[in-house]
Amino acid sequence: MTENFAAKRAARRYAREHHLSYRQALAALGAERAVAARFVHHAERILIEAVEGCGITHWCTVESWDGSSSTTITDLGGEQFTLSLDDVASAAATHFGAGATPSPLDIDSYLADEIVQTLLFGGIIYRPQVRRRRVA
Repeated sequence: MTENFAAKRAARRYAREHHLSYRQALAALGAERAVAARFVHHAERILIEAVEGCGITHWCTVESWDGSSSTTITDLGGEQFTLSLDDVASAAATHFGAGATPSPLDIDSYLADEIVQTLLFGGIIYRPQVRRRRVA
């Protein structure tokens, strides 16, 4: 399946779901891809921080990780998810679209966890356990 075929197929599905013409759906998907392309470096950093920075390990196990662009995880309920660079770039575009966009190097494991959970579940479900130090 070529990339062009996949884009046409996605546009037909998008047109049916949103009651648009095929051409309007192609334009809408093209605009979404252009916005998401701005956040590819952010998406790479989000995946690295989420997996290697232990941002998501408090609520899932990492089954496979290619080191840069794709990972398969299993949450506490046993449900398996595959995260790709394109999915995370789209989520980053949505997350950062409303406000200031940080540098990719400013993304930490906590922010990566929030973005991944929002992508998968529509919101934050699992919170990391906070340990407070005792003040003597």
